[in-house]
Amino acid sequence: MKNNKNLVIKIAILITLISSAVIWRLINHNLGLLPNLELITTVTVLAAIIFGARAAIVAPIIAIIASDLVIGNSSIFIFTWSSFAVIGLGAILLRKLNKQPGKQILASAGFAIASSFLFFFVTNLGVWLQGWYPATLDGLMTCFTLAIPFYRTMLIGNLILVPLSVAGYQFIRTKIAAKDLVINASIS
Repeated sequence: MKNNKNLVIKIAILITLISSAVIWRLINHNLGLLPNLELITTVTVLAAIIFGARAAIVAPIIAIIASDLVIGNSSIFIFTWSSFAVIGLGAILLRKLNKQPGKQILASAGFAIASSFLFFFVTNLGVWLQGWYPATLDGLMTCFTLAIPFYRTMLIGNLILVPLSVAGYQFIRTKIAAKDLVINASIS
């Protein structure tokens, strides 16, 4: 009975994480609030540290595909989707620090920087490779230069949201562990 309840809770958490990324992406797209401020990296990290490898890859892909079905995506979708899959693979490393909260929070800030750069590099390389800019070094530099404002928004968002969400996860995890300790001690 307890295992079924835990499974239901885990599924609900994962659905909530994915839904929040999709809903934010739809709202942000429709209102044009902050281009490239996304929750997918945060959801990916939380899926990785809470659930493990499969969720770290599945959660961002489902979120990006679901939101792309509504708002559409350009021909660079393969670069976008693959970037988030690689980010999911990298996020698995953060799970290894679950029992070291301070290190995990600090590492998540570094991960936010690395994942933002990876997404920036891969997606803009994809834009350039598809001929949106001249197939020259100047064209590549122009492509990357014009994308800097989008990168800045993603980087700042990830630097705030990823460590904050990991800190929140660690806080909740610690409270649950303390509660379980008290309950188990009173039963003994």
